[in-house]
Amino acid sequence: MEPYVKLAFALRATPGGYAVLLGAGASIAAGMPSAWDVQQDLIERLAAVEGVIEIGDPHAWYKERFDRAATYDDLLARLTSTPYERQALLRSYFEPGEQEREEGRKQPTAAHRSVARMVATGHVRIVLTTNFDRLMETALREAGVEPTIVAHPDNIVGLAPLHTLKCLVIHVHGDYLNPTSMLNTPEELDHYAPAVDTLLDRVFADYGLVISGWSAKWDPALRNALSRCPARVFASYWTDPQVLSEHAQDLLTRRAATYVQADADTFFTQVADAVDALADTERRHPASIAIAVATAKRALSGTGQAIPLHDTLRREFSRIAALPLRTTGPWDGYGAATETEHGRRLGVLEAEAELLLALVATTTYWGNNETDRWWIREIEQLGTYVHTGGNTALIDLARAPGTMVIYAAGIAALASERWDTLVRVLSEPQAQNQYNGKVLPAAALLGPQKTIGLGKASEHLHGQLRPVFTEHLVLSDTAYLDAWERFEYLRLIVQQDAGLGIDWPYIRKTGFLNEYHPAPAAWLKQELDRHGDLHPLLREGFLDGNAQRVHTAKEATEAEYSKWASQMRWG
Repeated sequence: MEPYVKLAFALRATPGGYAVLLGAGASIAAGMPSAWDVQQDLIERLAAVEGVIEIGDPHAWYKERFDRAATYDDLLARLTSTPYERQALLRSYFEPGEQEREEGRKQPTAAHRSVARMVATGHVRIVLTTNFDRLMETALREAGVEPTIVAHPDNIVGLAPLHTLKCLVIHVHGDYLNPTSMLNTPEELDHYAPAVDTLLDRVFADYGLVISGWSAKWDPALRNALSRCPARVFASYWTDPQVLSEHAQDLLTRRAATYVQADADTFFTQVADAVDALADTERRHPASIAIAVATAKRALSGTGQAIPLHDTLRREFSRIAALPLRTTGPWDGYGAATETEHGRRLGVLEAEAELLLALVATTTYWGNNETDRWWIREIEQLGTYVHTGGNTALIDLARAPGTMVIYAAGIAALASERWDTLVRVLSEPQAQNQYNGKVLPAAALLGPQKTIGLGKASEHLHGQLRPVFTEHLVLSDTAYLDAWERFEYLRLIVQQDAGLGIDWPYIRKTGFLNEYHPAPAAWLKQELDRHGDLHPLLREGFLDGNAQRVHTAKEATEAEYSKWASQMRWG
């Protein structure tokens, strides 16, 4: 079995049981200078200030000039006058300028983002780094995680138990935002403060370890910390594209670690993808959803307590709204690889939404105006637009859960003839059109073709929701298809009325040659002819209860449908 697969299984079996150690290689790949390179440049600047142009070996010159080895503390004190000036000088090395940002330099790499993905899903809790930069923190925040940071021995005082922290980032050699913490000379790297050693002993003894980009050659204190923790509760992995150094090989043997000849970007991406794939296969067991639906039905019938149902609905809405796939991406991608990634993300969103869709449909079908308040405006947080650049299909997909819930609720409301709820689903939740900033009904803006982004998006959604209605609400296939088509047709009328045209729906056609009609058109015409302005749809405010407005949008929708159906027939 491939090492990344074994590690993925271990991460799924023991979430939070592994720590990651990133060495200089992880940051150099992002275009960051090494700690040694920065120090050499600072020495050359100091020499230039003193009028010396050619100094040969910068560290040798410094030691000869000042009779001691160069340290960051000493260099910064000689080159700057205030703490602000020290930080400003260091920022130029570790934060990207405008051109560097355009070139993608000094930005988190695929490795940083993959580790952040695993932290966001709870599979990794601790990240150690020998680097001064904050690329890991940036990637974590992009993934919606605010880390606890230890960059100085003082930060360890009062640190909560490790297992209680969502994410801990340990800068074992300090970071550039705290110049007094930065360790780089052989003397500084020979030993750590006692508090740091104690913290490392806890991590290395209690957690599995994944090491990448660290040569082990220049860091005796860190080597010692690993050597004195021989206990192996979990396995260790060491990934590097090059043959390991003698020091690294010794530590590999001591920890009985698995060596993987791969760069950090490749390995961590493989691991994160494998973890996601395992999560996809471990979807919520159908029996647990059936139990949740049965419990909801009892609560809605008055024989059970409804408060837990309210809390579960709110919790599920919030959980899905906060999924990293919806909030942080990443959003870049082109070609076949992006198509594969789009399919993977859609599968994850569908799996995550299973329980919510079943509960929303059940609560809509059997509920009342009071229970409608529990969920109807929550739809908006699932349809929030992510204001970012990148691949449009991946960005739009973040709003797909909003589409799924709109359809689950709308179909259930129509099937139970809860006309007031149906009208609210079609008009009340709002969403923003990213192209012009206008706020429109979410039902009009978030059609399947827009958010799900497949060639037959509506048909795909019909198949996804079918078990919700035929298994949990026990509708027949015919009853489900009728309710689906009628809701789809009404949603298209709302979309047409909003000036957005229509998407290609999953609706049977009637008629022949160039005179095609959507099957539910006859149903709506019969309903309106029979009841006129007194029809519940109009009474409850469908398109503001304006019969002429409904008729206009209805005719435009059917004309567009007929045109498309004819083109498909001849196409």
